[in-house]
Amino acid sequence: MYETVAIRRLQRTLLIHRVVQLLLCALLIYMALHFQQLYQAKGEPQIFRNSLLATLLIEFALFFPIRRFAGNEAQREFAAAATQVTAEQLKLLRQQRLIGDTLKGAVFLGYTAFILIAPPATFVLSTAFFCFIVTVITYLQCFSFAVHKGLASRAAA
Repeated sequence: MYETVAIRRLQRTLLIHRVVQLLLCALLIYMALHFQQLYQAKGEPQIFRNSLLATLLIEFALFFPIRRFAGNEAQREFAAAATQVTAEQLKLLRQQRLIGDTLKGAVFLGYTAFILIAPPATFVLSTAFFCFIVTVITYLQCFSFAVHKGLASRAAA
């Protein structure tokens, strides 16, 4: 019983992640168009292109740590969904969840502070904004992939 409730909770979480990803993609497209028009009006369209390239390079560097983190989070969720979980194991899982949530909060606050401190309408601002949105989308995609992979392996077993 507990396992099916936890699995349903994971499936609802995946649905929420899909909706959030769609909203973030829409925000990313809107802000990309906004920054492109802003730089075009300033007569410096190369800043937009350079910002996209910098975002791509930064995300290449961050992809594997994000994928590993999301995979660990998915494994932890599956471990918490197991039917034979002792109180000691639950305490350890709660502690790991707290550490993961703290890391996600720190990344969010770091990007937010960087975006707020950055001078308006500059390369730094657009790169920081794009990196933040793409980092969140990457995490959600990696977590969803890891959960789907875990669900498939559970169904096969």
